[in-house]
This record gives sequence, C-alpha cells and structure tokens, in this order.
Amino acid sequence: MKFIHYGHDKFEKDKFELVKNRLDASKPKGGLWASRIDSPNGWKDWCESNEFGTEKLTTSFMFTLKEDAKVLIITNTKQLEQLPKMKNPLPIPTMWSMIDYEALATEYDALELLISEDYELYFSLYGWDCDSIVIMNPEVIIQESDK
Repeated sequence: MKFIHYGHDKFEKDKFELVKNRLDASKPKGGLWASRIDSPNGWKDWCESNEFGTEKLTTSFMFTLKEDAKVLIITNTKQLEQLPKMKNPLPIPTMWSMIDYEALATEYDALELLISEDYELYFSLYGWDCDSIVIMNPEVIIQESDK
C-alpha cells in the first residue's frame, strides 16, 4: 500500500518526533501523517474542499511500509472501545474518544483511521478530518527513493 505525505519533499528520520498524547485533542502530537494515495477521502481532498493549507499540497513524498509493520486499521467506532484510553484530567467531560497513543505505540508501528468507512469516527475522534495514517515508528517507513 502506498501513502503520501504533503508539506515535505522527503522523510527525514532525524526530525521525526515520537507520538505524544494531548489532553486538548483527540489526535496525538508527533509521528508522520499521511493518507493512502488512492483514498476517496484523503488529506489532499480535505484540504481542497475546505480551502485549508492548499499551498502545502505542491510538495509531497510517497512511501510504503515494511511488510512486517504492525498497523492498526480502524474502520468503525466499535473498534475504539478496545483501545487504551487516557484518563481525562480535565474538569469537563469530553465526547471524544481519548486514545492513549503512547500506549498504542508500544504495540503498533502505525494507526490508520478510515473515516470513509464509518463517518461516525469523525465525531468520536474529532480532528481526524479524513482517511489518514499516523506512523508511530519511523523504522517501518520505506521512501520511494529508498527502493
């Protein structure tokens, strides 16, 4: 499977930031974000339809993952129930599913969310606006130029 990352022309492993939980969002900080190149609801489509960051769409690179990469693919909200959750230290309740990404990163190399399979995922993980993957382990990335 081929993925595309927008905003950079190559992957620089030395600039990779490990995934960190965020208390103010349902997405983690860090990792490498991308979409499948053939996604019906990928990052490029979302940016164009929302007129967001379109200037960054002119720069990109493609990559695949090593065959033995452990990728958790989420296609429906029911799967979210099985994932480790952060404890909510905020004094207000949240509707979002607060996944413990740091815990997931100890078991998986990447997490892919396919909103196009179940649009309710958009509301459960607000901020994951489109079909996308976050790579949590840089060792599984194979750039087109590395082949």
